[in-house]
Amino acid sequence: MSRNSDLNLLLDRIRLYDLEIYLEKLRWSVAHSKNGKWKKYRLDDGAQLELIIPENENLVDAKMRISQIIEALSQIYDVNQRKICADIIGTSSDSLLIHLNIERHKSTIPLESVPKHVTALKNLILYSACSEIEALPFFERPPSKADGMLGGFEFCHTFAGSFGFEVSATIVKPQETQDFFGSPSRRIVERIARGVKLLDMAVANDDPNILADNFKVAMNARMCDALADIGLEGKTNFDIEVEWASMLEPAPELKEMGLILINEPKINMLKFVSEKLKAISPHFENISGVVINLHCSNNPNEGTSKRTVLLKVDHAIYKQIDVKIDLGPDFYLKAIEAHKNAIPINVKGQLQRVGGTWSMEAITQLEVI
Repeated sequence: MSRNSDLNLLLDRIRLYDLEIYLEKLRWSVAHSKNGKWKKYRLDDGAQLELIIPENENLVDAKMRISQIIEALSQIYDVNQRKICADIIGTSSDSLLIHLNIERHKSTIPLESVPKHVTALKNLILYSACSEIEALPFFERPPSKADGMLGGFEFCHTFAGSFGFEVSATIVKPQETQDFFGSPSRRIVERIARGVKLLDMAVANDDPNILADNFKVAMNARMCDALADIGLEGKTNFDIEVEWASMLEPAPELKEMGLILINEPKINMLKFVSEKLKAISPHFENISGVVINLHCSNNPNEGTSKRTVLLKVDHAIYKQIDVKIDLGPDFYLKAIEAHKNAIPINVKGQLQRVGGTWSMEAITQLEVI
């Protein structure tokens, strides 16, 4: 599996910054022009070769000049232009590559499944960003900062002749200090890659704790859900691979990651680990919140009626959560009064989470604040 091989699409993705880094890596020396519009790169290998490139990408013919330079480099090094373009793009960008394993005789996939694959891929990156903010086993919803961290990621053209997706992340930009190790994009991709490797080990050893116990450095529950959703929860196998920016090696354990197949056994492992990470054992706690929903199918004063309240709680540890509470008639009437007047209530009882659902049982006290 590799990046899209269409030459024109590759050329469109090349930035001058990446081209300059690439030339410097090949030991071309640079000199700026006096008018500030051009840079001269010289290869002092006896042949005295020179390349003239634009000073910035705002010049009208910048793209044409870049194309001409790629053609020249292809001739100088006797390397295919597509290979040179891919190398330049890969200088400062990590790429996460997903390839759906579709039967060879099929040339299409259901339209309704496409947004599911793409949304799941976005969520995988989004919830990886969440764990870079705070390494929790589970997130009710992504913190606002996480959305901002997606700005460094781009969705690229799908692979020609296959059902594949590429998401690219630039680990450093021209205007930034080259603090590669502080790059949030690199850390997000490394977390995903580490999680996939640990998933592979967990299935091979039939031990979900290999993945679950490493949520602080690998996948949280939401990432497990997202990775499973890419394969439509086991309906479609897929391969996942990372192509690392060549200007910085990844963590040593991820350097030789290679192509990893995500199949039904791994999807099932992801589901199990997700539930394990979401679960919080019952414990006695005092919570306060606002009633956002009430439900009772019969007269709330009847002893056999099921009375349910949904409470929105801003929890000190678990952040904003919705807690389902079953109440007796007296406490339920208090909750109705609080809801009618938009007044918070305080509840004492046994708080727990099973899957993604919070509930409180064994209520000992309910007070309108």
